[in-house]
Amino acid sequence: MWPALATISTMLLNIHKPSGRTSRDVVDEIQRLVYPLRCGHAGTLDPLATGVLVVCIDSATRLVPFLHELPKTYRATFLTGCRSDTDDVEGDIEQLHETPAVTRAGLQELLPQYLGDIMQVPPRYSAVKVQGKRAYTLARTGQEVEIQPRTVSIHHLQLLDVQEDSFSLEVECGTGTYIRSLGRDLAVDLGSCAVMSELARTSTGLFRIEDAVELDELTAENWRDCAQPLLSALPHLPRIPLEGEAADRAQRGQPLTIAPELYPLPEIQPPLLTDANIRVGDRDSNYIAAIEGDGELLALLSERNGRYWPRIVFPRARRI
Repeated sequence: MWPALATISTMLLNIHKPSGRTSRDVVDEIQRLVYPLRCGHAGTLDPLATGVLVVCIDSATRLVPFLHELPKTYRATFLTGCRSDTDDVEGDIEQLHETPAVTRAGLQELLPQYLGDIMQVPPRYSAVKVQGKRAYTLARTGQEVEIQPRTVSIHHLQLLDVQEDSFSLEVECGTGTYIRSLGRDLAVDLGSCAVMSELARTSTGLFRIEDAVELDELTAENWRDCAQPLLSALPHLPRIPLEGEAADRAQRGQPLTIAPELYPLPEIQPPLLTDANIRVGDRDSNYIAAIEGDGELLALLSERNGRYWPRIVFPRARRI
């Protein structure tokens, strides 16, 4: 019997992913702790990488697309004068001795060209699909992988350090950006080459690395104490507090009229996060988070034909 330490509405874990583990490894380990609840993650990290990995449990898995809309921040270090088939130090590294030095002045001059929407070719060893298969699957079998460039968004790019054989960056970017490719391309533009040696994701939206939980500290008994509410995944959505019949209708998936004489609804509250770098992608609606009480997420609403329609409904909180 599970102890009543948390509710079903607190189903997001901010995990500090350790190096050497895949994102899938982390999810599998948490799956064993939360069984029979299902779980998944929002935003793959390379095995080399550490830092913020948001794991969604049970109904929170429906929020993964919304988490992908939030900007992410990374700190990365690159070794210069070498290259590898994976664009990081986990591949077969080839040292080149006749390449120009990558200098602070050269990087500072180049960085502004990489801000905004840019075209980027993902690494050969990546999860990008090529002809229906993952690129890394094809690369591991020795097949030639031709990956087409795609648009990614770089919101902030800061040079942190430059050494004789390395440089470090802080990057804020949108989903789908490969930091390995960014360091590789910067070095190539300066006539050199580079591989990523360290990577840490320091934030996803409002999930910060300072607040992340170490994976080896989680147990089947304490993970609920570390869980965060569903609403923490949606700082970029407007909110509408509901009570009484309006809250019941939203939770049952029934439309809410905006006629005040029937169901007088409170004023819609603005998002907590109004970052211009949030990208909604292919979302087909402008959602509003319907909340109850202290912020329990009931449903995601959209307005159509004079009514608010629940598009995604979440179960009311209950002790587990």
